[in-house]
Amino acid sequence: MKIFTKIALTLAVATTVATSAFAGGPMTNSNQSAHFLRSVARGTSLSTDAVYTNPAGVVFMEDGFHLGLNDQMAAQTRTITSTYAPFAMGVQNAGNPTKEFKGEVFSPAIPSVHFAWKHNRLALMAGMGVNGGGGSLEFANGLGSFERQFSVLPVAVSQLGQPFGLSANQYNMDMYLMGKSMTLAFNAGAAFRLTDWLSVAAQVRFSTTSNSYEGYMKNISLNPNAPAFGMTGAMMPASQFFQAIAAQFGQANPQLATAAAQYAALTADHILDVKQKGTSISPVVALAFHKGAWDASLKYEFKMATELEIESAEVSAKDPVINSIFADGSKVKSETPALLAAAVSRHFGPVKVTAQWHHYFDKDAENSFSPVIEGNTNEYMMGVEWNITDKWLVSAGAQRTQLNMNENAYSDMNFSISSWSIAAGLKYQVCDLVGINLGIMPTIYDEAVAVGQASGVDFKDVYNRTSIAWGIGLDLKFGRK
Repeated sequence: MKIFTKIALTLAVATTVATSAFAGGPMTNSNQSAHFLRSVARGTSLSTDAVYTNPAGVVFMEDGFHLGLNDQMAAQTRTITSTYAPFAMGVQNAGNPTKEFKGEVFSPAIPSVHFAWKHNRLALMAGMGVNGGGGSLEFANGLGSFERQFSVLPVAVSQLGQPFGLSANQYNMDMYLMGKSMTLAFNAGAAFRLTDWLSVAAQVRFSTTSNSYEGYMKNISLNPNAPAFGMTGAMMPASQFFQAIAAQFGQANPQLATAAAQYAALTADHILDVKQKGTSISPVVALAFHKGAWDASLKYEFKMATELEIESAEVSAKDPVINSIFADGSKVKSETPALLAAAVSRHFGPVKVTAQWHHYFDKDAENSFSPVIEGNTNEYMMGVEWNITDKWLVSAGAQRTQLNMNENAYSDMNFSISSWSIAAGLKYQVCDLVGINLGIMPTIYDEAVAVGQASGVDFKDVYNRTSIAWGIGLDLKFGRK
């Protein structure tokens, strides 16, 4: 009966897969504009993206109206190379115990809008950006944790059927999974200059999250060999086989018949079609320092205590396995952790150098990563901007995202990896009222390795990721200097 428990558990956890942020902590996207893609460290910005990166600094911008319009695109891959001896029995695996499962993400549009009005010591501001998710993650051939549990069916059949001359040595199945995730955050607030060089700001942030999961596990089959029952080793639907066994031994061996009936239900086709939606409201507070060649900022984003309500389609609601996980109307936690950000800049003539630090309070947030998080996430950023002329600015930056997670607790449905990101780009000031930002940011991830057991058999999963984002942004200014 252990195999039954393992399969049920896999179906229960496999549905937590979702897209992750393109930059930032496991749940947080700190990439909110093309400015970020070209220099990364934006904590002392006095451009339109300051509405998000340096709210208190907005009051040090020129008087008038400021509008930032940005759009980004991003592409990601997630590859899990899984080694598990029973995979060798898969019809599609050609006797190989190692199999690659690849997921791909493409986000054609990651928009953001930042607006500010500043007059003397007061500034009002509002913004919208993608605070988490922002793409569709597709595993065209499913996941290793799905297949692992069904790959041991031939062994289970041989063990259970040994007294009756029943055996099997092959299996097959079709799998597919797509997860879509989007968290939009809307910020509105004000900044006030306390002195000529010190200011404060406060914002209210409203977020709305929408996730969806679509997929299937179907056509699960094996090749039972039992001449006494007319089975000659040909592939047949696993559910049909177990139904036949349950009927054959219904009276002679009730325990075997019960187990076979349970296997029949688990190896039937399963269709996943589920949505999750939720909202939250949280504050943001900030300080900014601006004097001479120096700038500095401090910002604290409170936790977004989002709770998602599940909407299960009829095809999933009628599936007893999926419905036991996604009961329509039930709720799950999807909290975004609090964030403490600090930055300091120094101007050397036309060159500005910025250092920045982010601390994500992951341990205090309850979400799908909670089972693997051992400590909080830290990010370290460095950026350089050089005003070559009044028209042209070039910039570059680097970011190290250092996670604190238990890799052996990873699953292929839910993992995040420490990384390095490199940013580069430019700004062209068309005129006093219009500036264009261009940026590109590839991310290089560490390799993560998890080892464990499934159905009493050792496995090894090697996790790899790739990511690249690029974008364009407009800075628009209205009103007199």
